[in-house]
Amino acid sequence: MPIRERIEQFWSGEAPDRIPYTIYQNEWRHVQDDPAWNAMLADGLGITWHVPTFEVVIDNVETHETTANEQGKVVRRRTRKTPVGEITEEWADGWQQQYAIKTAADYRVMTYIVKHSQIRPRYDRFQEMDEKIGPHGIPLVMTGRTPLQTILVDYVGLENFAFHLFDFAAEVQELYEALLAKFRRIVDITAAGPGRFVSVLENFTAETLGPQRFAAFHLPVYEECFPILQAAGKIVGTHYDGRLASCSDWIAKAPIDLIESLTEPPEGDLSLSEARRIWPNKLFWVNIRVSDYNLPPQELTEHVLSLVDQAAVEGAQLAFEVSEHLPVNWKESMPVVLQALNNDRRR
Repeated sequence: MPIRERIEQFWSGEAPDRIPYTIYQNEWRHVQDDPAWNAMLADGLGITWHVPTFEVVIDNVETHETTANEQGKVVRRRTRKTPVGEITEEWADGWQQQYAIKTAADYRVMTYIVKHSQIRPRYDRFQEMDEKIGPHGIPLVMTGRTPLQTILVDYVGLENFAFHLFDFAAEVQELYEALLAKFRRIVDITAAGPGRFVSVLENFTAETLGPQRFAAFHLPVYEECFPILQAAGKIVGTHYDGRLASCSDWIAKAPIDLIESLTEPPEGDLSLSEARRIWPNKLFWVNIRVSDYNLPPQELTEHVLSLVDQAAVEGAQLAFEVSEHLPVNWKESMPVVLQALNNDRRR
């Protein structure tokens, strides 16, 4: 069975011929020219590509970017100037070092930018990518994060987020409302466009927010927007790669079809058997812990099959992926995972 057909059956809640195994294009791309991938792709490994089906055009905002080598690192700075002020971000070797929002005035600037952002359909992007990535590629429609996760992950950063919730409560709320209007527009465009699986890359971990704010800020967005996508025939998955136990009851109530990048302790805080008990009807796209790839081949095989026993429902509702970090020993360990799944004939 081709990997695309296998994944389609997984998304439908059906049992494919074997449990699917995929890797993010972003993790694969650094070593994509290595011929070691050929055998794994032939054996059924899939590569997932995140594709937005919209574009953002910002009115009345000047953007200036610079890139320079500083102290052995590639430093990129972006400054955006608006009629109400300017904000600057900085990255070093691809990792964000300075976030755009630091003060109440910065919130007003970012709110201006969001309110002056036009969201337009770009369905051709999906078609072009679908044709480009070949039979082993799996295109996923990407929406971006929901409002509060956008503020936390993209604009503020974890270190200052908790302070801002108290120090700049009014400014956070105003930006949240502007982002919600933007997200609603993205959802409408996505619902009318191509692709079956919609990836909401939340990067959520419960200890950064807690159940009270999850219920106040995330759940209403999910309950309003996800049914629009589902009514259009989409499968909606949220990238939840952290600890989820404290919010597990609210997650159970949310209209989420699939929890993606679900990870065992200690990265997460739920075993797959616990997660399956709490969320019996949700699909799991599980990220295997990087440390597990260092197990001896037989132990790794047994561990993978144990995860299948914990989370698969009669061979359905489960897939595996490499979504966070490419294992250093990927050439040796990933084929072990793939063969464990391919050779599992217990169903």
